[in-house]
Amino acid sequence: MLELGTIEQTIGYTFTNKDLLQQAFVRKSYSSENGGQNNEVLEFIGDKALDLAVIRIMMERFGVITEDKEFSEFKLRNPKYFQTKFDEGKFTDIKQDLVKKKALSNAMDALGLNQYLIMGKGDINQNRQNDVSVKEDLFEAIIGAVALDSDWNLDTITDVAENMIDFNAYFNNDIDDCQNYVGLVQEWYQSNKNLLPPYQYLGGTERTIGEPFYNPHENGSGLYKCQLVFEGKHFNGYGNSNAEAREQCAEIFYNWLQNNGYIIDPILEAIGEPDETEAIRQLNELYQKKLISKPIYTFKQDYDDYGDIEWRCECLVEENGRSFCNYAGSKKIAQRMSAFESLLDLIGVYEDNE
Repeated sequence: MLELGTIEQTIGYTFTNKDLLQQAFVRKSYSSENGGQNNEVLEFIGDKALDLAVIRIMMERFGVITEDKEFSEFKLRNPKYFQTKFDEGKFTDIKQDLVKKKALSNAMDALGLNQYLIMGKGDINQNRQNDVSVKEDLFEAIIGAVALDSDWNLDTITDVAENMIDFNAYFNNDIDDCQNYVGLVQEWYQSNKNLLPPYQYLGGTERTIGEPFYNPHENGSGLYKCQLVFEGKHFNGYGNSNAEAREQCAEIFYNWLQNNGYIIDPILEAIGEPDETEAIRQLNELYQKKLISKPIYTFKQDYDDYGDIEWRCECLVEENGRSFCNYAGSKKIAQRMSAFESLLDLIGVYEDNE
Protein backbone atom coordinates (compact mmCIF):
# COMPACT_ATOMS: atom_id res chain seq x y z
CA MET A 1 0.00 0.00 0.00
CA LEU A 2 1.35 3.41 -1.00
CA GLU A 3 1.82 5.49 2.17
CA LEU A 4 1.99 9.01 0.73
CA GLY A 5 2.42 10.74 4.09
CA THR A 6 5.35 8.51 5.05
CA ILE A 7 7.01 9.07 1.68
CA GLU A 8 6.57 12.84 1.97
CA GLN A 9 8.14 12.80 5.43
CA THR A 10 11.06 10.74 4.14
CA ILE A 11 11.91 13.05 1.24
CA GLY A 12 11.06 16.23 3.14
CA TYR A 13 8.47 17.59 0.70
CA THR A 14 4.67 17.79 0.83
CA PHE A 15 2.96 17.51 -2.56
CA THR A 16 0.17 19.82 -3.64
CA ASN A 17 -0.81 17.25 -6.26
CA LYS A 18 -0.65 13.85 -4.54
CA ASP A 19 -1.38 12.11 -7.84
CA LEU A 20 2.06 13.11 -9.12
CA LEU A 21 3.71 11.43 -6.14
CA GLN A 22 1.70 8.27 -6.73
CA GLN A 23 2.57 8.30 -10.43
CA ALA A 24 6.26 8.33 -9.56
CA PHE A 25 5.81 4.84 -8.08
CA VAL A 26 3.83 3.31 -10.96
CA ARG A 27 5.92 1.03 -13.19
CA LYS A 28 5.12 0.61 -16.88
CA SER A 29 4.38 -3.06 -16.21
CA TYR A 30 1.41 -2.01 -14.05
CA SER A 31 0.00 0.60 -16.45
CA SER A 32 0.31 -1.90 -19.32
CA GLU A 33 -1.91 -4.35 -17.43
CA ASN A 34 -4.30 -1.88 -15.82
CA GLY A 35 -4.19 1.31 -17.88
CA GLY A 36 -3.32 4.82 -16.71
CA GLN A 37 -0.03 6.66 -16.51
CA ASN A 38 3.36 5.42 -15.32
CA ASN A 39 6.62 6.99 -14.15
CA GLU A 40 8.73 6.79 -17.34
CA VAL A 41 8.43 10.46 -18.36
CA LEU A 42 8.90 11.51 -14.73
CA GLU A 43 12.19 9.57 -14.79
CA PHE A 44 13.31 11.60 -17.80
CA ILE A 45 12.39 14.88 -16.11
CA GLY A 46 14.01 13.83 -12.85
CA ASP A 47 17.25 12.83 -14.57
CA LYS A 48 17.70 16.36 -15.93
CA ALA A 49 16.47 18.14 -12.80
CA LEU A 50 18.80 16.07 -10.61
CA ASP A 51 21.79 17.01 -12.76
CA LEU A 52 21.08 20.70 -12.20
CA ALA A 53 20.52 20.23 -8.46
CA VAL A 54 23.78 18.30 -8.06
CA ILE A 55 25.72 20.93 -10.04
CA ARG A 56 24.27 23.59 -7.80
CA ILE A 57 25.23 21.70 -4.64
CA MET A 58 28.79 21.26 -5.93
CA MET A 59 29.10 24.97 -6.74
CA GLU A 60 27.78 25.93 -3.31
CA ARG A 61 30.44 23.77 -1.72
CA PHE A 62 33.38 24.57 -3.94
CA GLY A 63 32.60 27.83 -5.76
CA VAL A 64 32.54 31.50 -4.84
CA ILE A 65 32.20 34.84 -6.65
CA THR A 66 35.19 37.02 -5.80
CA GLU A 67 36.57 40.45 -6.69
CA ASP A 68 40.00 39.16 -7.66
CA LYS A 69 41.93 41.71 -9.78
CA GLU A 70 44.06 39.03 -11.42
CA PHE A 71 42.80 39.86 -14.91
CA SER A 72 43.18 43.64 -14.59
CA GLU A 73 45.03 43.74 -17.89
CA PHE A 74 41.62 43.58 -19.54
CA LYS A 75 40.80 46.89 -17.81
CA LEU A 76 37.62 45.52 -16.25
CA ARG A 77 36.12 47.59 -13.45
CA ASN A 78 35.26 45.81 -10.21
CA PRO A 79 35.34 42.33 -11.75
CA LYS A 80 33.47 39.62 -9.90
CA TYR A 81 34.83 36.33 -11.06
CA PHE A 82 33.40 32.92 -10.30
CA GLN A 83 36.20 30.80 -8.90
CA THR A 84 36.11 27.13 -7.96
CA LYS A 85 38.28 24.70 -6.05
CA PHE A 86 38.31 22.14 -8.90
CA ASP A 87 38.42 22.26 -12.68
CA GLU A 88 35.75 21.11 -15.11
CA GLY A 89 37.13 17.57 -15.36
CA LYS A 90 37.05 17.05 -11.62
CA PHE A 91 33.51 18.38 -11.33
CA THR A 92 32.43 16.06 -14.16
CA ASP A 93 33.86 13.09 -12.27
CA ILE A 94 32.16 14.12 -9.02
CA LYS A 95 28.79 14.58 -10.70
CA GLN A 96 29.03 11.22 -12.43
CA ASP A 97 29.81 9.56 -9.09
CA LEU A 98 26.85 11.20 -7.37
CA VAL A 99 24.21 10.42 -10.00
CA LYS A 100 25.44 7.08 -11.33
CA LYS A 101 23.04 4.15 -11.28
CA LYS A 102 24.57 2.40 -8.26
CA ALA A 103 24.65 5.60 -6.18
CA LEU A 104 20.94 6.30 -6.76
CA SER A 105 20.09 2.66 -6.12
CA ASN A 106 22.00 2.76 -2.82
CA ALA A 107 20.12 5.93 -1.87
CA MET A 108 16.83 4.10 -2.47
CA ASP A 109 18.06 1.25 -0.25
CA ALA A 110 18.84 3.76 2.49
CA LEU A 111 15.43 5.42 2.17
CA GLY A 112 13.51 2.17 1.78
CA LEU A 113 11.07 3.65 -0.73
CA ASN A 114 11.31 0.91 -3.36
CA GLN A 115 9.00 -1.22 -1.17
CA TYR A 116 6.13 1.06 -2.26
CA LEU A 117 6.54 0.48 -6.01
CA ILE A 118 3.30 -0.27 -7.89
CA MET A 119 4.17 -3.03 -10.37
CA GLY A 120 2.59 -5.50 -12.77
CA LYS A 121 2.41 -9.23 -12.07
CA GLY A 122 5.58 -10.01 -14.02
CA ASP A 123 7.64 -7.46 -12.09
CA ILE A 124 6.20 -8.71 -8.79
CA ASN A 125 7.06 -12.33 -9.59
CA GLN A 126 10.63 -11.34 -10.45
CA ASN A 127 11.05 -9.06 -7.39
CA ARG A 128 12.00 -6.22 -9.73
CA GLN A 129 11.72 -3.71 -6.87
CA ASN A 130 15.21 -4.84 -5.84
CA ASP A 131 16.83 -4.32 -9.26
CA VAL A 132 19.46 -1.59 -9.36
CA SER A 133 18.01 -0.02 -12.51
CA VAL A 134 14.46 -0.07 -11.11
CA LYS A 135 15.57 1.71 -7.93
CA GLU A 136 17.48 4.26 -10.00
CA ASP A 137 14.35 4.88 -12.10
CA LEU A 138 12.27 5.39 -8.97
CA PHE A 139 14.73 7.92 -7.56
CA GLU A 140 14.63 9.98 -10.75
CA ALA A 141 10.84 9.72 -11.01
CA ILE A 142 10.42 11.14 -7.51
CA ILE A 143 12.68 14.07 -8.38
CA GLY A 144 10.70 14.56 -11.59
CA ALA A 145 7.43 14.61 -9.67
CA VAL A 146 8.84 17.17 -7.24
CA ALA A 147 10.04 19.34 -10.14
CA LEU A 148 6.57 19.44 -11.69
CA ASP A 149 4.69 19.85 -8.40
CA SER A 150 6.93 22.73 -7.26
CA ASP A 151 6.70 24.46 -10.66
CA TRP A 152 10.40 23.84 -11.22
CA ASN A 153 11.49 25.55 -7.99
CA LEU A 154 15.22 24.89 -7.87
CA ASP A 155 15.44 25.46 -4.11
CA THR A 156 12.82 22.77 -3.55
CA ILE A 157 14.38 20.31 -6.01
CA THR A 158 17.79 20.82 -4.43
CA ASP A 159 16.45 20.37 -0.91
CA VAL A 160 14.75 17.09 -1.83
CA ALA A 161 17.89 15.86 -3.59
CA GLU A 162 19.90 16.60 -0.44
CA ASN A 163 17.33 14.72 1.63
CA MET A 164 17.56 11.67 -0.60
CA ILE A 165 21.33 11.53 -1.22
CA ASP A 166 23.90 11.61 1.56
CA PHE A 167 26.13 14.26 -0.03
CA ASN A 168 27.93 14.88 3.26
CA ALA A 169 29.09 11.27 3.34
CA TYR A 170 30.54 11.62 -0.16
CA PHE A 171 32.30 14.93 0.45
CA ASN A 172 33.50 14.13 3.97
CA ASN A 173 37.13 13.00 3.69
CA ASP A 174 36.85 11.31 7.06
CA ILE A 175 33.76 9.30 6.16
CA ASP A 176 35.45 5.97 6.98
CA ASP A 177 35.68 7.16 10.57
CA CYS A 178 32.00 8.12 10.79
CA GLN A 179 29.12 5.81 11.50
CA ASN A 180 26.16 5.92 9.14
CA TYR A 181 23.57 6.73 11.80
CA VAL A 182 20.84 7.43 9.24
CA GLY A 183 21.16 3.89 7.91
CA LEU A 184 21.35 2.39 11.41
CA VAL A 185 18.22 4.20 12.56
CA GLN A 186 16.33 3.17 9.45
CA GLU A 187 17.30 -0.48 9.91
CA TRP A 188 16.24 -0.38 13.57
CA TYR A 189 12.88 1.18 12.69
CA GLN A 190 12.17 -1.30 9.92
CA SER A 191 13.19 -4.27 12.07
CA ASN A 192 11.36 -3.18 15.22
CA LYS A 193 8.49 -1.00 14.00
CA ASN A 194 8.05 -2.23 10.42
CA LEU A 195 8.07 1.34 9.11
CA LEU A 196 10.47 4.11 8.10
CA PRO A 197 11.77 6.66 10.63
CA PRO A 198 9.19 9.50 10.85
CA TYR A 199 11.60 12.39 10.27
CA GLN A 200 10.08 15.85 9.98
CA TYR A 201 11.95 18.72 8.32
CA LEU A 202 11.32 22.15 9.82
CA GLY A 203 12.58 25.53 8.67
CA GLY A 204 15.24 26.55 6.19
CA THR A 205 17.01 29.57 4.79
CA GLU A 206 17.65 31.25 1.48
CA ARG A 207 20.57 29.92 -0.54
CA THR A 208 23.36 32.09 -1.91
CA ILE A 209 26.36 30.59 -3.70
CA GLY A 210 29.47 31.03 -1.61
CA GLU A 211 27.61 32.49 1.38
CA PRO A 212 27.70 30.42 4.58
CA PHE A 213 24.62 29.75 6.66
CA TYR A 214 24.32 31.81 9.84
CA ASN A 215 22.88 30.65 13.13
CA PRO A 216 22.27 33.72 15.32
CA HIS A 217 20.16 31.93 17.92
CA GLU A 218 20.82 29.03 20.25
CA ASN A 219 17.63 27.26 19.20
CA GLY A 220 18.94 26.68 15.67
CA SER A 221 17.15 29.55 13.91
CA GLY A 222 18.63 30.11 10.46
CA LEU A 223 19.62 26.45 10.12
CA TYR A 224 17.77 23.47 8.74
CA LYS A 225 16.10 21.38 11.41
CA CYS A 226 15.14 17.71 11.45
CA GLN A 227 12.95 16.25 14.19
CA LEU A 228 12.04 12.68 15.10
CA VAL A 229 9.39 11.98 17.73
CA PHE A 230 9.59 8.64 19.53
CA GLU A 231 7.44 7.65 22.52
CA GLY A 232 6.64 11.30 23.17
CA LYS A 233 10.31 12.36 23.15
CA HIS A 234 11.59 14.86 20.60
CA PHE A 235 15.00 14.36 19.00
CA ASN A 236 16.24 17.41 17.08
CA GLY A 237 19.13 17.80 14.68
CA TYR A 238 20.40 20.95 12.97
CA GLY A 239 22.62 21.53 9.97
CA ASN A 240 23.33 23.49 6.83
CA SER A 241 20.96 21.23 4.88
CA ASN A 242 18.11 18.88 5.62
CA ALA A 243 20.45 15.92 5.07
CA GLU A 244 22.99 17.27 7.56
CA ALA A 245 20.23 17.96 10.09
CA ARG A 246 18.94 14.42 9.61
CA GLU A 247 22.41 12.99 10.24
CA GLN A 248 22.64 14.79 13.57
CA CYS A 249 19.09 13.83 14.51
CA ALA A 250 19.76 10.18 13.67
CA GLU A 251 22.99 10.15 15.68
CA ILE A 252 21.27 11.63 18.75
CA PHE A 253 18.38 9.20 18.48
CA TYR A 254 20.56 6.11 17.88
CA ASN A 255 22.76 6.94 20.87
CA TRP A 256 19.61 7.33 22.97
CA LEU A 257 18.41 3.89 21.81
CA GLN A 258 21.71 2.37 22.89
CA ASN A 259 21.78 4.14 26.26
CA ASN A 260 18.21 3.13 27.06
CA GLY A 261 18.40 -0.57 26.31
CA TYR A 262 16.65 -0.60 22.93
CA ILE A 263 19.82 -1.83 21.23
CA ILE A 264 21.71 -4.54 23.09
CA ASP A 265 24.59 -5.01 20.64
CA PRO A 266 24.89 -2.82 17.52
CA ILE A 267 26.64 -5.62 15.60
CA LEU A 268 24.01 -8.24 16.39
CA GLU A 269 21.34 -5.62 15.67
CA ALA A 270 22.88 -5.01 12.24
CA ILE A 271 23.53 -8.58 11.01
CA GLY A 272 21.85 -11.00 13.40
CA GLU A 273 23.79 -14.03 14.61
CA PRO A 274 27.24 -14.63 13.05
CA ASP A 275 27.08 -17.29 10.34
CA GLU A 276 30.29 -18.91 9.12
CA THR A 277 28.90 -19.42 5.62
CA GLU A 278 28.01 -15.70 5.45
CA ALA A 279 30.88 -14.33 7.54
CA ILE A 280 32.64 -12.46 4.71
CA ARG A 281 29.42 -10.73 3.69
CA GLN A 282 28.49 -9.98 7.31
CA LEU A 283 31.85 -8.33 7.98
CA ASN A 284 31.50 -6.26 4.82
CA GLU A 285 27.97 -5.26 5.85
CA LEU A 286 29.29 -4.01 9.20
CA TYR A 287 31.92 -1.99 7.33
CA GLN A 288 29.32 -0.54 4.93
CA LYS A 289 27.25 0.52 7.94
CA LYS A 290 30.36 2.18 9.44
CA LEU A 291 30.29 -0.04 12.53
CA ILE A 292 33.82 -1.31 11.94
CA SER A 293 36.85 -0.33 9.91
CA LYS A 294 37.44 -2.06 6.58
CA PRO A 295 38.44 -5.73 7.01
CA ILE A 296 41.92 -6.38 5.61
CA TYR A 297 42.64 -9.83 4.20
CA THR A 298 46.17 -11.07 3.51
CA PHE A 299 46.64 -14.27 1.52
CA LYS A 300 49.63 -16.54 1.07
CA GLN A 301 49.80 -19.70 -1.02
CA ASP A 302 51.81 -22.60 0.39
CA TYR A 303 51.95 -26.40 0.28
CA ASP A 304 51.14 -28.95 2.96
CA ASP A 305 53.23 -32.00 3.86
CA TYR A 306 51.69 -33.93 0.96
CA GLY A 307 52.51 -31.29 -1.62
CA ASP A 308 48.95 -30.07 -1.98
CA ILE A 309 48.20 -26.35 -2.26
CA GLU A 310 47.29 -24.76 1.05
CA TRP A 311 46.00 -21.22 1.42
CA ARG A 312 46.74 -19.06 4.42
CA CYS A 313 44.36 -16.14 5.10
CA GLU A 314 44.85 -13.53 7.79
CA CYS A 315 41.91 -11.25 8.60
CA LEU A 316 42.48 -7.99 10.46
CA VAL A 317 39.67 -5.81 11.79
CA GLU A 318 41.10 -2.84 13.66
CA GLU A 319 38.43 -2.93 16.37
CA ASN A 320 39.50 -6.46 17.39
CA GLY A 321 43.03 -5.38 18.21
CA ARG A 322 44.38 -8.60 16.71
CA SER A 323 44.19 -10.64 13.52
CA PHE A 324 42.89 -14.15 12.88
CA CYS A 325 44.65 -16.62 10.64
CA ASN A 326 43.39 -19.87 9.10
CA TYR A 327 44.59 -22.48 6.60
CA ALA A 328 42.53 -24.37 4.02
CA GLY A 329 42.84 -26.01 0.64
CA SER A 330 40.54 -23.28 -0.76
CA LYS A 331 41.33 -19.58 -0.64
CA LYS A 332 37.65 -18.75 -0.08
CA ILE A 333 37.28 -21.24 2.78
CA ALA A 334 40.37 -19.89 4.54
CA GLN A 335 39.00 -16.35 4.17
CA ARG A 336 35.59 -17.39 5.44
CA MET A 337 37.05 -19.10 8.53
CA SER A 338 39.16 -16.06 9.42
CA ALA A 339 36.23 -13.69 8.87
CA PHE A 340 34.02 -15.83 11.12
CA GLU A 341 36.54 -15.77 13.96
CA SER A 342 36.82 -12.00 13.57
CA LEU A 343 33.04 -11.73 13.87
CA LEU A 344 32.98 -13.86 17.01
CA ASP A 345 35.68 -11.70 18.55
CA LEU A 346 33.76 -8.53 17.74
CA ILE A 347 30.80 -9.72 19.82
CA GLY A 348 33.03 -11.11 22.56
CA VAL A 349 32.34 -14.83 22.21
CA TYR A 350 35.50 -16.03 20.49
CA GLU A 351 37.25 -18.71 22.53
CA ASP A 352 41.02 -19.07 22.28
CA ASN A 353 42.13 -22.67 21.99
CA GLU A 354 45.45 -21.94 23.57
